Amino acid sequence: MPATVHGWGERQVDLSNVFPKQDEQVHSSVLDGESVLLNLSSGRYYSLNVVGSTIWDLCGGERSLRQILSAICERFEVSVSQAQNDVLELIMHLEQEGLLHTERR
Repeated sequence: MPATVHGWGERQVDLSNVFPKQDEQVHSSVLDGESVLLNLSSGRYYSLNVVGSTIWDLCGGERSLRQILSAICERFEVSVSQAQNDVLELIMHLEQEGLLHTERR
């Protein structure tokens, strides 16, 4: 698995040092493995499929992006490159929407 990725301002980011955490103003509910997120600040709803729901559940602030990628690869038997593309795209989108934030440690 690559140690770094370009993003977040076009600089290299070490995935082991980025920890996504759900925003406290977002409530989620799961039905048949899919999640519905409600941003209490904006009143907007979002839906996530099974893979997105799994990623969301792993974003508690304790796991790095590298650990999340590894878990997704194991759980869904997907290639590292595909998982990395999908996970990073979702994390960046959720961050842009104010549903989570990332910490560098």
